[in-house]
Amino acid sequence: MKKIIKITVMTAIATAVSLFTTIGTAAVSAQELPQAVIAIIDSRMVRFNSAAGKDIQNQLDKIRTKFQAEIAEQEKALKEEETTLKSQRSILPKESYDAKVKDFQNKVLTVQREVQIRNRQLETALGNAQNELQRALKPIFQKILKEHKATIIMDVSLVIEKTAGLDVTTKVIEALDQSLPSIKVELPSSEGILEGQ
Repeated sequence: MKKIIKITVMTAIATAVSLFTTIGTAAVSAQELPQAVIAIIDSRMVRFNSAAGKDIQNQLDKIRTKFQAEIAEQEKALKEEETTLKSQRSILPKESYDAKVKDFQNKVLTVQREVQIRNRQLETALGNAQNELQRALKPIFQKILKEHKATIIMDVSLVIEKTAGLDVTTKVIEALDQSLPSIKVELPSSEGILEGQ
């Protein structure tokens, strides 16, 4: 009985020593983390106020305007064809009229598909340009971290309250304008968009 009690007491002591060692190690690990120094950035402002961000938007606006003009022209032609088709309903034989209606419906579907493809092309072009912008920002963020002895750059949208002096958005925009003043927005081919479906 005494042997069992000794073994149980020894096991309890070993467990306690092991537990204190684990807690001590965790406390040392927690103390080894550097103190967080946070810099704040408004990434939305960087996208819209930087030279590259404005360049992307201007190019997309021009492409979008051109697309809209082309689609508006096609829609106008379809409306004229629809009006002509309606006026021929009572004149043409049923088979001829039905064939023309089917042909017209196919043209409408073609235009709708073209609109979808062009929208996807625009989305892809925007995504690619924004990715290039993000790649250019990475070394700028690293430089900001070093200059401000910061450990974290956080977007302002995640911040509930802050003190003055933490925002580095203007510095980031200035650095980005120097390193990447413009980005070429390139539309992917429509074949590439169709393959991605």
